[in-house]
Parts: sequence; structure tokens; C-alpha cells
Amino acid sequence: MTRHHLAEGSSRSPQWFDSAHQADILAAFDSQLAAGLHDRGPHSPRPERVRELGQLAAASALPARAALLRWGALPGSVRAHLLTSWYGTPIARSSAA
Repeated sequence: MTRHHLAEGSSRSPQWFDSAHQADILAAFDSQLAAGLHDRGPHSPRPERVRELGQLAAASALPARAALLRWGALPGSVRAHLLTSWYGTPIARSSAA
């Protein structure tokens, strides 16, 4: 199926159908909820959006969709941490042409 090949195309994105990535995203989302939603940084979704995405994810029968919804509720710093833990240090890109 082409869906799997599309996911492989990006070297630094979650593999939505991978159970290990789904588990990591769920753990990060649960940790975020446990820490509280009162502190919002510039790269964090609004608390009400986090709750909404969490409810949609909990209601989803599709694990990949649930992981995608939870991913959308995570702050940028948490996403970056997960990506680094899965793929290692980000590749430095030169802005020179």
C-alpha cells in the first residue's frame, strides 16, 4: 500500500503505523497532561485544543490516527525531543546556495 511508502519518504517524521512511535507519542501526551496545561509557550497549542485533540484521539479506533491527533497536541519542544530520540541529531542545513 502506498501509505507505508509515503511515511518512509520523510526521514524525520513519526511513523504513524509503528506501534513504538504510537506508544512514545501517547507517553509524551500523557506526561504533558500530568504536568498541567496552564503554561503555554509560543510553540504550544492552546490548552483547550490539547484537551480536544486528546478526546478525539481517545475516541479513535485507529491507532495511527490517534497518534497523529496526539502529535498535534504536543509542544514543538516535545516533538523535537521525540524526533531526536527516534532518528538522532537533526541534520544541520546550510542556508547558502
